[in-house]
Amino acid sequence: MPSQTFTHSSSTTATVEDVWAALDRPETWEAIGGVDRVFDAELDGEGRLQGFSFETAAGGKSYTGVASPHRRIEGETMAWNVKSSEIRGITEVHLDGDADTTRVTVTLQVESAGFLSSMFFPVIAKTIGNGMPEAVDEFVAGLAG
Repeated sequence: MPSQTFTHSSSTTATVEDVWAALDRPETWEAIGGVDRVFDAELDGEGRLQGFSFETAAGGKSYTGVASPHRRIEGETMAWNVKSSEIRGITEVHLDGDADTTRVTVTLQVESAGFLSSMFFPVIAKTIGNGMPEAVDEFVAGLAG
């Protein structure tokens, strides 16, 4: 199956702690490119996000997917295994900060999971790649709120 990895970084004046707290809120993930709605979020007893379902629209059709934990290093990295009928991969957010700035790096590893996405993967990949910088900048801007 075809696959590709995309990475973009952006910075915010929000603290690492504030950004990390935002990443544990399900609605935060609605701001990441390609996710239109988050639902059925699972939180543990300490309020840490453990997974969620999401909906995305492409080509006039709605697709449902699931995000399950891939890796979590408290205050540093949160990564999700993402799976839908047509695409699967890993979405990872890595934080690096000092007293003034938090640098947020988002990496998307995607691969086709269905027949249609395999045929159209070059178009899908180009769309993701072209939109990644703006999508990450907007995502990070929303983390400061």
